[in-house]
Formats: sequence, C-alpha cells, structure tokens
Amino acid sequence: MANAPVLAPAKVNLFLHVGPVDTDGYHPLASLVAFADVGDRISVVPSERLSLTVTGPFAKGLSGEGDNLVMRAVRSLAEAAAL
Repeated sequence: MANAPVLAPAKVNLFLHVGPVDTDGYHPLASLVAFADVGDRISVVPSERLSLTVTGPFAKGLSGEGDNLVMRAVRSLAEAAAL
C-alpha cells in the first residue's frame, strides 16, 4: 500500500457559544468555523504496531505517542472495531 498524505486543514473558530447543561447532561453548542488552506499533512502506512511520528518545525514541543489526540482517536477506533 502506498503512502498517500492528505491535508487536515486548520480550523478557525469564529464564534462559539456554550449553552447551559440540558436534561441529558450536555451543553448545547452553537459555532461558526472557517477552514484554512494550511494544516497538517497526515500519512497512514501499514505496520505491525501502532505508532505516530511527528515532524516539522514545532515537532519537538509536541507529544509523539503518549496522550496525543491522534493516538487517542486511533486507539478508540481500534477498540470499537475490535482490532
């Protein structure tokens, strides 16, 4: 399988209103967002083990694997799919 990088565009929140807690215990949200022409490039390649490599000028300040939001999402997806 070839590595096919895709752009994950940056999102700018122009407006966000969080309402009071409803009867289900959730806050209703109203927001307006815009997507930029810049963002992160994400690539997925087959592997025996789940890993994440962060590159770029700000990579040093970012978490690679531990509590990274991308890794948390992938782990949740794998768990839900029983992988």
